[in-house]
Amino acid sequence: MSAIWRWFTGLPKASRLALGGGLIAYGLIGDYYMTDRVGDAFGLTPTDQDKQKLKDMIPRISTVDKPGHSPQDKEIEAQLAESKRNRSS
Repeated sequence: MSAIWRWFTGLPKASRLALGGGLIAYGLIGDYYMTDRVGDAFGLTPTDQDKQKLKDMIPRISTVDKPGHSPQDKEIEAQLAESKRNRSS
């Protein structure tokens, strides 16, 4: 592997950029155009049942209020602060 790396780093910057960009483009094109064809050839197309199972696996996100941000919490905090002031005086 070190011989390949030395060969690659010995190339001019423009050649390294062209080679790297070409490899990335080759991979993206292959992924975009060939994935479905290969999946069909090997019988790996998802069924409606598979799609439903995947949909059921997606986590559901719900929000939770942080303590101290509701009107009741602010009222309680104000009462506590007032009671602390009364104790200290």
